[in-house]
Amino acid sequence: MFSKCLKAVLALCLVAGLASCDSKVGEEPPPPESQEFGGTQCLTEAKPVAKAFVVGDAQKEELEAAWDCIGSAVEKFKRYVRGNTADRYTAQELATFLEKNFLDPKDNVVISQQLQTEFMKLKQVFVGGSREYLTRSELDKTIALVKSLRTITVNLNPYMKVISLNWEVSESPNMQSDVRHFEEANKELQNAARMLASLIEQNAQGYNLSDFVVLMREMGQFFGEKWEFPSVIQTYMPVIKKVKKALAGGDENSITPNEWRRFTLLGARGYVQFLRYHYFIKSVPETGTGYRLGYLARTVEDVLSVFQDLVAEKPEGVVSRDEVFDLLKTLEIVWPEFKVSSGLVFEGMKVKQLFFGGSVDSLTTTDFETARLKVSRIKTLIERFMPFYSIYGREWDPDMYDADEAQKLFMESQFVLEATVREAGVLFEGSYDLNDLNNIVREIEILYPPKEGRGLADQVKSYLPLVIDAKNMVLGGNDSSLRKSNWSVLLGFAARAYSDFLYYQYFLMGESLQQPMNLSYFSVFGNQTLNILRDLLLVKKENQFTRVELNKIVKHLIRLELVPGAINEQSADKLLSVVLNNMLVAPEARLSGHKPDALTLTSVEVGRQEMQIWIDTELMFAQMAEGWKPEEGLTAKDLLAVLKKTEKNLDAHALPLQAALTELILSVESPVPMTTDYRGFVIISNKFEQLYTFKSLRDLNRNRAVARLLIRSFANDLNRINTFQGATLPEVEGAFNELKSIFVEMGLLDPKNTSFASSRFREANIFVPHSDGNALASQAEITDLIGMIWSGVGINSRLRTELVKKCFGRDEEVTDNSLVTLSCARAAYKDAMPAIMSATPEYIKFMKKASADDWAYYMNNVFMAAGYIPNDKNLAKMGDIALTPHVIQYVEMVFARFDKNKDNIISTSEAIKAYPAFKGLLKELAADQLKSGVLKEKDLLDVFTFILRYGKPPTTLMEQARFMFKWKGKQDKWDVWADRVQLAQILGYIADQVNKSASAKIVQEPASQDALEKAASQL
Repeated sequence: MFSKCLKAVLALCLVAGLASCDSKVGEEPPPPESQEFGGTQCLTEAKPVAKAFVVGDAQKEELEAAWDCIGSAVEKFKRYVRGNTADRYTAQELATFLEKNFLDPKDNVVISQQLQTEFMKLKQVFVGGSREYLTRSELDKTIALVKSLRTITVNLNPYMKVISLNWEVSESPNMQSDVRHFEEANKELQNAARMLASLIEQNAQGYNLSDFVVLMREMGQFFGEKWEFPSVIQTYMPVIKKVKKALAGGDENSITPNEWRRFTLLGARGYVQFLRYHYFIKSVPETGTGYRLGYLARTVEDVLSVFQDLVAEKPEGVVSRDEVFDLLKTLEIVWPEFKVSSGLVFEGMKVKQLFFGGSVDSLTTTDFETARLKVSRIKTLIERFMPFYSIYGREWDPDMYDADEAQKLFMESQFVLEATVREAGVLFEGSYDLNDLNNIVREIEILYPPKEGRGLADQVKSYLPLVIDAKNMVLGGNDSSLRKSNWSVLLGFAARAYSDFLYYQYFLMGESLQQPMNLSYFSVFGNQTLNILRDLLLVKKENQFTRVELNKIVKHLIRLELVPGAINEQSADKLLSVVLNNMLVAPEARLSGHKPDALTLTSVEVGRQEMQIWIDTELMFAQMAEGWKPEEGLTAKDLLAVLKKTEKNLDAHALPLQAALTELILSVESPVPMTTDYRGFVIISNKFEQLYTFKSLRDLNRNRAVARLLIRSFANDLNRINTFQGATLPEVEGAFNELKSIFVEMGLLDPKNTSFASSRFREANIFVPHSDGNALASQAEITDLIGMIWSGVGINSRLRTELVKKCFGRDEEVTDNSLVTLSCARAAYKDAMPAIMSATPEYIKFMKKASADDWAYYMNNVFMAAGYIPNDKNLAKMGDIALTPHVIQYVEMVFARFDKNKDNIISTSEAIKAYPAFKGLLKELAADQLKSGVLKEKDLLDVFTFILRYGKPPTTLMEQARFMFKWKGKQDKWDVWADRVQLAQILGYIADQVNKSASAKIVQEPASQDALEKAASQL
C-alpha cells in the first residue's frame, strides 16, 4: 500500500511540473514542436523514472535529470504562461492547460473539480497562499520546492527498495551488512521527514487528515486505477486521528502548523518500525533468530521512544486514561469484533502501573522511558533462555539425545529458567492486588461472553481465595496484594514448579515405573518437588506451615472439590494432625514429646527419607528383574540369598536401601512365601514352589513401606521400633481411633464398628505367614497382613460386581446396607470364584469337590466369620459379607502353613504346631476363666485341639465330660483332624460368640463332679 501511496504523491509533483511547461493560458500557443522540445519531452521521460524510483530501480542520473526537467519546466511556465489574471492562475485554468496539452484527447480524461480542490489544499501546504489560485510568486516557491524535493529523493534513492518493501534480507553471514544498510535507510527517511516538515512549517498552513482520504480517492480515479489503499486509509482514518490526538495533541482531524514536525516524525519513525518488523522479525530466516530478537527489541525500544518524544511535546505532557479509552474505542469501527470498556482500560492501566510504574490515570513520558530502559534487559533475559525455548514450549524430544545428555540439557534449562525469571521479577515496579485479576477477567468476559460452559471469571473467582491464602501462608501478610519484593520469589518458585511439571512430562508421563531408568527419573522428580517445598518453608520467617494455615488450604480444596468428596473439614483436620504429628515426625522426636502441629523442614526430610527408601528398593528390584518374563522370578530361598548378599555388599552411605533390606529379609524369611499373581492377589498354596515375580517384589515393597510407616508413626517404644518387633494392641487401637473418622467419612468403615483394629491385630497374629500369637504385631506380620488385605479388597471388588449382576436388578442402587439372600450370594460366588480366586487353587479344588451341603455350610460359616449375623430370613448386608475373600484367604493360609503332609487336613501334630499362633486369641477369649481358675494356661492347648476335633468348645454336659475325662491331659490319645469345613465352622462359631457377648467363653462353667462322672459313664 505504501508504494502506491508514494507513487501518488510523486504524481502530484509531476502535476506541478507539467503545469509549468507549455502554452500561455488565455493566449494562442506557439508551435507545438518548439514547446515539446522545451518541456514535455523530458517530462514524458520523467514518468518511467518516477515509477522506477518508487520500486527502487531508478538511477541517480535519471532522477536528477527528471527533477532538473521539472524545475526548468516550472521556470518556463512562469516565463511564458499568463492567466486571465496577470499574476495568478486558478485551479480550473491549470486543469484546462493540462487537459489540452498533456492528456491524450482520445482518453477523454477530465481533471475533476474535487481533485482540483484537493490539489490546491496540498499546494497551500507546500508553497502557501490561497486555495483558490496559484500566484507567480508562489511559482518561485515551487522552484525552490522542486530543488528541495530533488535533494530528498536523490538521498532516498539508494534506499527505496527498503522503503517500498522490495528488499530482501540476506542469510545470516551477510546480515550484518544488511543491518547497516537498513539503519542508513532509517536515518535518511527521518532526515527526509524533517526536511519536509521544515518546508511545510515555513508556510504555517494546516491540513485536515480527512482531506488526504479524498485526495487519494480522486487521484485513483484520475489515473484510472482501482487503488485499494484509499478505502483502507478511510477505514483506518478514525484510528489515525485518535492516535494523532492522543500522542500529538490538538484537534484530532487537523494538523496545525506547529504539529507538522511531530506528525511527520511520527509517521517516519512509525513506518521504520513497520519495516523493521517486516524485514527482521516477520521475514528473517529461522537461522536468524538472534537478529529477530534483537530487532524486535530495537523496534519496541524505538516505538516507545517515539511515544515518549511525542508525549513530551504534547501540551498536556500526558496521555490520559480517557484518551486511551477513546483511542481503543475507535478500533471498534475498524474491527467490529474488537470490544473495549472503560473498566477494562482501568484494569489494564493497573497492569501498566505494575510493569512501568506511574499512575493508573495516565501515560507519561516517564512511563515510556521506564519501559524503554527495560527493553534491553528483557532482551538479555530472553537471549538467555532462547536456546531452551523448545523445552519450555513443550516441543522438545528427549529421545533425540542419549539419556545422560538429555538429563544434563534439561537440568541446565531448569537453572536458566529460574535464574531468568527471578531476575525478571526485579523489573516489576510495584504491587498488584490479586483481586484485580478477577476484575480484568470479568471485564473481558462481559465484552466477550464465553460461548458455552462456565466462564473463566467464575473459575478465577472460585480459585482466588485459595491463591490468596496460599500466598499469605508462604510470603506472609494478611491481604491480597503481591508486593514488589514478592515478585522475584514468586516467579522463581513458579519457574521451578513449571520445570518440575516439564520434567514429569518429558521423562515420566506415560512411562512405566518398572524400568530402572524411569525409577531414577522418578527419584529426581520426587526430590525436586520436595526441594521446592523445603525452599518454600525457608522463605517463611518461621520455617513452617502450621496446621491452621494448612487447614485453610485444605478447606479451599474441599470447597473446590479437588479432594475426594467423602472427606469433610473435620476428617481432613484429623488426617492433617496424624500426618504432621505422627507420620512426618521421626520416632525419636515423637516419643520425646515433640508435636510440631506444623509442616517443618524436618517433616520434609522425614518424608524424603521414606520416599527414597521406597524408590531405592523399587530400583533394586527393577534391576534384578531386567529381562524377566512376567511369570519368571526367584524362589524364596534364592531371593533371600540375593537380599543378604546385597546387604553385605552395600555401600555404607546407602542408608535408605539398608533400612529396606533389613525389613525385606524379615518378610522373605517366611514359612509361606507372600507372592502375588498378575492382579496382585496373594497366591496361597503349599503344593507347588512359588516364585517372587517382579510384580510380587513390587507388591512386597509396597506392603513393607506401609507397615514401616504405621509402626514408626504409632508404636510407643523406640526399641520395638528399631528391632522391628512392632506395635501392641493398644497402640494399634490408638492409631485406628486417630484415623477412624476419616475411614467413616470415606465410606470405608461402619461408624458402629469398634472392633476393626482389634480384629486386624488378631489376624496379624493368627492368619499370616509370620503370625506368632504374641501380644505384638511385628513389622513382618503387618507387612503380611497388608498384602492379604490388599488382595482381599481386590478380590471382593470383583466378586461384588458379579454378585450385583446376579442378585440385584439392573438399575437397582446397591450399597453396603443392601440385603442379599445367602443362597444367591453363594451361587454368585460359586460361579465367579474359579476365575477370580485362582490365586487360591487349593480352595478352588475344595469348592469344586465339596458336596452342595458341605460347601453351603462352609460358606455360611465364612459369612459369619466375615461379619454376617444369622437371622431367620437368611439375609445378609452387602457390607457384612465384604470380608468373605479375606476369611477364605485366612483359612487357606492356615492350611498352607501347617498342613505339612498336604492332605488338606490339620492333624494332631500339625495342630500342636499351629497352637502358638492361636494361643493369644485363646487367652483373650478365656480371660475370665483363666482369672477365676476354671482354666489354667497349660489347658489352652487341650481346648484348642478339642475345638479343632469337634468344631466348637465343650459347652454341653456331654462335651464337658468328654473334655475332662477323655481329652484333657491325654495328648497321646488325641485324634485331631480338621478340614476346611471344620475350620470355617470354628471361625464362624467364634464370630457368633463374640457377637453375642463381648466376653464370650470358650469353656462354660463346669457342671458338678457327679454330673460330669455320670455323663462320662455314658461316653
